[in-house]
Amino acid sequence: MDSQDEELIRLLTDTTNRAVLTALTDASHGLSVSEIAEQLVSEDDESIEQTVISLHHNHLPRLDEAGLINYDHDESIVTSQNYLTSDAEWMDIDVLDDLLSQVGTGRRTDESTVGRLEGSEEVYDYCRGLADTAEDELFLIYASDELLDEECLPYAKRAIERGVELHAGTKSREAREFFRERLPAATIWDPQMDWMYEQSSYPKVSRLIVADRAKVVVGLWDEAADGTRTEIAMVGEGTTNPLVVLTRELLGPRLDHLDYQSDEFLGNLPFES
Repeated sequence: MDSQDEELIRLLTDTTNRAVLTALTDASHGLSVSEIAEQLVSEDDESIEQTVISLHHNHLPRLDEAGLINYDHDESIVTSQNYLTSDAEWMDIDVLDDLLSQVGTGRRTDESTVGRLEGSEEVYDYCRGLADTAEDELFLIYASDELLDEECLPYAKRAIERGVELHAGTKSREAREFFRERLPAATIWDPQMDWMYEQSSYPKVSRLIVADRAKVVVGLWDEAADGTRTEIAMVGEGTTNPLVVLTRELLGPRLDHLDYQSDEFLGNLPFES
């Protein structure tokens, strides 16, 4: 992982930095440093003043240098940079490998941690739980048809019956036919996402699942020397969870538009910028 990727991860996993980006995203115009500080703290003049100083000397210069915002130091005005179109390869396999090496084992997570699952059965079980608790949206990408499981269909069907929008993308024709035949109400498409399908990369991404844009599963294949493979996964829960933030904010530009898919169809896909 290069220094640019490392810095991007450090910046986006910082609570204050994410709050700054959220404030700018929600604003219709640039904000002063004081206006941002007021959104970050309670109505305490001393706290606001300290936050202004911290933003001015630490957070804003670093976010500006990374290209995530535009910070006019002289005017003390901050504007949003369209960092969704950043060329940072956040899903570069080295980035995933580095993140995975830093997380512990076990599915229990909070909004500040990234959890780890071991084995496809544990990943299946966790993903079925996401389907059962999803309220608005399930977003799935499978690298192949290898992980498709008939036993997961009842969970997906129940979600759709509750009004959950299900989006499934895969390069595998067999997988797309599987989804279309068994889940006709789902939105199915053929994504062009080289980071998932690059044959020379290791470990390879197996699946990516996002529920309500607040819970994320990123599956990876862990291949042993004898050729046997085990699926492991990183999981994050909560809108401010580092893995969720990285996925939600940076996935959009990775959903490449295909010429044969209409603008109306593409408009139904989530995460589009």
